[in-house]
Amino acid sequence: MWRFILFSIFLTNVLADDEKTRTVILSDGGVEGVKYWNGDFYEFYGVPYAEAPTGRDRYQAPLPVKPWNNIFQATSKKTVCYQSHYTDEDADFVLSGDYDCLVMNLLVPEVASEQNLVPVVVYVHSGAFSGGSGTMAMFHYLARHDILVISFNYRVGALGFACLGNKEIPGNAGLKDQVAALRWIKKNIKNFGGDPNKITLAGYSVGAAMAELLTLSKTTDGLINQLILESGSALSPFTVNRDPLSTAKNIAFAMGYNGTETLEDLTEFYLNVSVHSLAEKSINFFLPNSTFGYTPCIENVHEGIEPFLTESPLDILKRGDFNKIPILTGFSNMEGISRTIKFGEWRERMTEDFSDFIPADLKFNSEETKQAFIKEVKQRYFNGQEVNHEKLQGYINYFSDAMFKYSIMKSLKLHAAVTTKPIYFYEFSYVGKLNMNHNYMDKIKGASHRDQTAYILDFYGWTNNYRDLDMRDRMTTMWADFVKYGNPTAYESLIVNYQWLPYTNKNQNYLQIGKRQSMKQKLFVDEYNFWDKVYKKYHWKPEAPKKVVNEVNKEDNKVKQETVQEKKVVNEEKKEDNKAKQDTVQEKKVVNEVRKEDKKAKQETVQEKKVVNEVKKEANKAKQEAVQEKKVVNEVKNDKKKDDQDTVKVSKVLNESKKDNVKQKDVPQKKVVEDVKKDSKQEATKEKKTDEVKQQEKKK
Repeated sequence: MWRFILFSIFLTNVLADDEKTRTVILSDGGVEGVKYWNGDFYEFYGVPYAEAPTGRDRYQAPLPVKPWNNIFQATSKKTVCYQSHYTDEDADFVLSGDYDCLVMNLLVPEVASEQNLVPVVVYVHSGAFSGGSGTMAMFHYLARHDILVISFNYRVGALGFACLGNKEIPGNAGLKDQVAALRWIKKNIKNFGGDPNKITLAGYSVGAAMAELLTLSKTTDGLINQLILESGSALSPFTVNRDPLSTAKNIAFAMGYNGTETLEDLTEFYLNVSVHSLAEKSINFFLPNSTFGYTPCIENVHEGIEPFLTESPLDILKRGDFNKIPILTGFSNMEGISRTIKFGEWRERMTEDFSDFIPADLKFNSEETKQAFIKEVKQRYFNGQEVNHEKLQGYINYFSDAMFKYSIMKSLKLHAAVTTKPIYFYEFSYVGKLNMNHNYMDKIKGASHRDQTAYILDFYGWTNNYRDLDMRDRMTTMWADFVKYGNPTAYESLIVNYQWLPYTNKNQNYLQIGKRQSMKQKLFVDEYNFWDKVYKKYHWKPEAPKKVVNEVNKEDNKVKQETVQEKKVVNEEKKEDNKAKQDTVQEKKVVNEVRKEDKKAKQETVQEKKVVNEVKKEANKAKQEAVQEKKVVNEVKNDKKKDDQDTVKVSKVLNESKKDNVKQKDVPQKKVVEDVKKDSKQEATKEKKTDEVKQQEKKK
């Protein structure tokens, strides 16, 4: 059966010139498109490229599309993702859409085939991140230039951009849909006759902001070859949410949330709240701080989830860490006309408290610096006066510069600083019947936000004015030539009779697109310098959502358990280390004790030696004294012996004297006696000295 279908399809392709349909075989199944009634191209609408997850996974990245067996009739233009919109009659809103909404629309030139590949342009639609679809505009005027034009749906509102930073609602689901679309195109576009190596990504308004984000994300490496931006940038104040948790909580309260402010409770609310409520409260077109509620965010990194954006786009652009490709970018001269619908309401509030109208990506370090900035703004845009009905032009200029122009210009300069690829810059000022209608058309003559896109795509407007028709032909020709050749004025024609020079930071060329087209230089210089000075000081760098203190979820528990286990292992290792250290300390202590004992023993040995030496000295001294004493004793003995001898002699002499008394009466006897006494006294002194020496020896 399948072989028969393939043969039938082959036969259909062979006879394509005579048929009103074309069938293309994909790896997932066959699709059949219908030839456009007023052009040489085929239309394929509603071709599935992915599946949106449901249930508790409804905020996750899309799933691969399920293959189909029969030929898919690609004719439905009504498929949209869940969203709501207000009616013209009153403030009631209408809910539309479905989960099964991730489809693609392709306009394929008749000349395109696998043997004749044509360049491809892929448009990201607008809608303030909360609405819109791939069929909100028609692309027939571009497709007439023999390029393959693609649009597609992506999830919007809370389902596409709610961001809690945890694993259940990580954020950027809508952008992950867009990545899936680009991967599908890269894989399948050759089957339609498109060149997979010549893919230009384009976007208008928030679609332009997301298109630039896509070129900065690592998830799209190799998927994009050129870039077209219309009135939007990745640096616009509405592009990246600075506080997505607060946004989610505030909108949840508006939906009836009455739980705690823990991340666990908030997550459960978003996982279970009705799609009807989510779509209704996702509409935030006109917030005074130039944002739209649910928007892209910086993601936390979770295991098993591919993040889209993990750092500030400004940091990526400054670092130049992205693929360098040719770019066509620009804005309208009065972008702020798009905010005039709120002029009557906001002008009084701006006079009373201008703080609410400061762009959301500015954060001042004090109330004093903020008020000083407000004073400068009021002086520049409102002549330092109250914002009344006479200040309409100042009001338009303020929102033009703050919400759109500065960020687009900043992005342009950062790209030009790091690339050698051509960059084409424009300002669109043409006013015709396809421009956006507004309440002050009698007073204000200028092009509003994304008015240029109305002359490239078809937002179901109508005009028969030849100037408008010429502008449409001019714009689609330049855009198509950029898609084909990377140069919007590659070939001269009657309506494109000028050369569009690339922009560089040295030669700041731009094309003025108005009633007449002309090359000029140095657009928006003074205004840019004013805002750049402020942003260099007070730019609020976006970061991933911080986890709430009381958060309890599976991922955290898992991480905590792993952390506890790791800590346990670490603690065990620390214990072993501590034990080893203690053992080492103990060993060192023992060694130190041994060393101390050795030292003490050595000291004692030295002391003992010292004592022994002292003793020896004393002994030697005693010996010397003993020898001396013996000598003295001997001398005493000798003296005594001599004295005895003298005494004997004296006695003998006395006896002799007595005998010879008579004979010797004239001898002085008294002198003899005194001599004897003297000798006796000397002998007594010697005996006393001998006794003292003996006592000293005894003491020793």
